[in-house]
Amino acid sequence: MSIALFLRGSCTVAIPALHRTAAMNLCLQMGLQYSDFRWCEDGSVRFCCTAPSARRFLATAKKRDIEVEIVARHGLPRFLGQVAERKGLVVGAVLAVALIVLSGLFVWDVQVSGNVDLTEGEIIEELRACGFGVGSYLPALRVREIENRVLMASERIGWLSINTVGTVAHVQVIEHLSGEDAGDSQSVGKRPANLVALCDGQIEYLELYRGNAMVTTGQAVKAGELLVSGLYDSQTGGFRYTRAAGRVLARTQRVLTVEIPLVYEEKVYEEPILEGLTVHFFDFSYKFFKNSGNQDILCDIIKYNSNLGQLGNNRLPVSFSRTEIHPYHLEERQRSAEEALELCYRELELQLSGLSGDVQLLQKEITTEVGESSVVLVCTLTCIENIAAVQEFEIVE
Repeated sequence: MSIALFLRGSCTVAIPALHRTAAMNLCLQMGLQYSDFRWCEDGSVRFCCTAPSARRFLATAKKRDIEVEIVARHGLPRFLGQVAERKGLVVGAVLAVALIVLSGLFVWDVQVSGNVDLTEGEIIEELRACGFGVGSYLPALRVREIENRVLMASERIGWLSINTVGTVAHVQVIEHLSGEDAGDSQSVGKRPANLVALCDGQIEYLELYRGNAMVTTGQAVKAGELLVSGLYDSQTGGFRYTRAAGRVLARTQRVLTVEIPLVYEEKVYEEPILEGLTVHFFDFSYKFFKNSGNQDILCDIIKYNSNLGQLGNNRLPVSFSRTEIHPYHLEERQRSAEEALELCYRELELQLSGLSGDVQLLQKEITTEVGESSVVLVCTLTCIENIAAVQEFEIVE
């Protein structure tokens, strides 16, 4: 079938054997152009012609009492007619086109990079609290205002940049230093400060950057004792102050204690209960149902989030979340002393792995005690570590 014939539409015309001669004479009289002429076993004939020609031929044959039948229709008009008969399909197609056009005006996906301690979900929640996220209207987006709003509201984000490429927002962040890192960065801040001892120890090495050293190598110090002073006493210039900085390495002792009971309670889970199901489309949410029954039971509540899929490297703005309640009851269990001791060593390894990388372990002594109700493990560590901590002070003029 040619493209022109497909666009105009075509029909298959059937003529019974009794009216075959009269019908073919009528075709000659009308100058009807047809193709695909064929004979059938019952003596009837069939041919194809354009839809307008078939309608004219059928109307003329009816006036002359010639039996003619259109047995099939082909082409674009037939397809459009079938579609028009299905109103739901038409409405769905219109809505789909409108959705595709309008969806380009909204943020489909937010991709985060540069985060270390903060998770992507935590950053997206902070952005959402400041009015930005999946579903945000792109033409009305004020990126710089949102960036400033997030920086003022968040204590954990130090720098943030939002770049939109199509319907995807790329968010780059730099986090504030954590408490431990901020303590190591002694140059942060402008107020004068001393360095004091975090714990008891014996000074092994003093590395002074700024300030007046108050201790010497080999000296024993107590927790809170002044190590480096930020105050200078000059005979000619009087008192002056600075922000003391440096490292004071000392031999210290740490005691780690782990206690594991021999009798304990274990959770025995029952069949989970679906508490709620929600679908999220852009910034809209719809709850299919929510179990509002009395849940005054021992249970764990677990929330699952799943995205519908991806379009290339970008997530679709459709996701589902469901909440499950996992009921349980507690049953008393008893473990042997050997099992408890093994758990003690596992817990000790976790505590040791949590020590700062700057702590140099020199010696480790372990003692264990098996009691009537528990097993106790005591680990005494001898370390070399930096015990200097910044302590700011006020200047009274």
